Amino acid sequence: MNLISIKDAYLSFSNLEILKNASFYINKNERICLTGKNGAGKSTLLKVINKTQDLDKGVIAYRKNIKTSYLEQENLNHLNLSIFEFIKKKFNKINTNNIIKIEKIIDLLKLNKNTLLSEVSGGFLRKIALGATLVNEPDILLLDEPTNHLDINTIKWLEHFLITFSGSVVFISHDRWFIENICTRIIDLDRGKLISFPGDYKKFVKLKYKNNYIEKVQKKLFDQKLEKEEIWIKKGIKARTTRNEGRVKNLEILRKENENYKKVEKFNSIQINEIKEYSGKIAFKLKNINFSIQNKVIIQNFSSIIQYGDKIGLIGNNGSGKSTMIKILTGENKVQTGDFYSGKKLKIAYFDQNRSILDYKKSILDNINEGKDKILINGKEQHLIGYLKKFLFKPYELTRLVKTLSGGECNRLLLAKLFLKENNVLILDEPTNDLDLETLKLLEKIIIQYSGTVLIVSHDRHFIQNTVNKCWLFKGNGVITTHIGAYQKLVEKEIKKNKNKKNVCTLNKKLNLSNKNQLKKEIEKTLKEIEQIEKNINILQNQINKPEFFKKNIVNQIPILKKLNLEEKKLEKKLISWENLEKNIQNSLKN
Repeated sequence: MNLISIKDAYLSFSNLEILKNASFYINKNERICLTGKNGAGKSTLLKVINKTQDLDKGVIAYRKNIKTSYLEQENLNHLNLSIFEFIKKKFNKINTNNIIKIEKIIDLLKLNKNTLLSEVSGGFLRKIALGATLVNEPDILLLDEPTNHLDINTIKWLEHFLITFSGSVVFISHDRWFIENICTRIIDLDRGKLISFPGDYKKFVKLKYKNNYIEKVQKKLFDQKLEKEEIWIKKGIKARTTRNEGRVKNLEILRKENENYKKVEKFNSIQINEIKEYSGKIAFKLKNINFSIQNKVIIQNFSSIIQYGDKIGLIGNNGSGKSTMIKILTGENKVQTGDFYSGKKLKIAYFDQNRSILDYKKSILDNINEGKDKILINGKEQHLIGYLKKFLFKPYELTRLVKTLSGGECNRLLLAKLFLKENNVLILDEPTNDLDLETLKLLEKIIIQYSGTVLIVSHDRHFIQNTVNKCWLFKGNGVITTHIGAYQKLVEKEIKKNKNKKNVCTLNKKLNLSNKNQLKKEIEKTLKEIEQIEKNINILQNQINKPEFFKKNIVNQIPILKKLNLEEKKLEKKLISWENLEKNIQNSLKN
């Protein structure tokens, strides 16, 4: 028997059909990802499973004594409570056993039980909310966008936790790496239907594409048949004979089916009001800048040049200074020491993760262009309703208040408002939260094709990998380092570095005392040499990346390029030496 099963489910709100003759089941030890477009009803389905939303029609069955626990999409708002007091609210009665459970969960999440919710970041609030869902030891975890507000390290922790969780998990997420790493099955909510796709995310993408293609072919054949029957009925005389009454009835069925058919809605031809002319190559210049808040160092002695057309990802743990840096670039914060320059003709379009430019008390229409009928993009006039249609807002929806929209719909509206503004710099602070997979792919395409400068704060590893060519790594205590190249290369570099450190530690534990100190010194010396060479390479790369470098005479360029080549060869030799040293140590252990 399934843990939970839903059959012949119907559910609708006003013009939106959430479930239409849908079926769904959860087995033991499954990790199911629920996908679908923003506003399709994924969060509503979780509420149905959690018994906080009734079906209009249909049957839902639970195995006896099954316990579910639900993590909502929105963050906590009980900010005057301590972590312990908040989690304690999950119990009707407090006894010694329950207190132990609470202490155990808080310890698992590595939190301080006396800390007030008002004192922690959005990412920590998400971890605390997760802790509250676990304290009753549920059989099924229902997680609505669990990675929202989490930094990359915490997302990795969550992946490991969910993989080792003894129960089943149903989660909504648009983080493709997260889905790929943990799901065992994907269920797609598409126009009221629930379609199960076995396997991982990559298989789902292929099967979904195949299904859409088959549907497209079938619809074309259906339309041809309907057109043929409509031509026949217009002839009139034959249709009135008794022999053809069945054909007339079949035509009525075809008409009804066509009327009820909902096509796959897709974004198309989205434009940004981009200013493509910009004088100068430098958008921003930061030289030895420093910034502190209440004696806490946020940015320390950081220098960088952002050239026009750069696409930079800001990566780091929550609270490491990414948002502070964004505020410096937008002019909201002033550097305390150091030099900061921004181009005079910069036009910044800023996507704020808090959606502060949206008025939740106003309608969709009144939030865009103050409700005027016409808009101007790249010098061409467009009708506002047609423009919003491209962001999948239907004409009858435009009077809805923003406060009634889902998180994904709010972010789509924010993008629509943002792209209307004249710009040559995009600054996007957590743009991927709540966006569905299709919108994410479209946003990636827009950023790739954008000729201006882009800075992105995001914990979506797949999104960063597909959009940026440079990363600023916020390591805490004000330390920021620069990585040139794709995010995947950075991941590989970090894995290799951690592996080297781990191997050194492992060797130090295994070797006998007589050899330990000598080998430790040799390894440390080699690693220090490697570190120094990497620093030399970084300095040379920074010189070469400066816009004025290639303006120099080639005679002045060649020595630096040769030096870089020499340092890279030295690094390769040192790495080989380290590997040989490791092999010798392993051989000595065998003997």
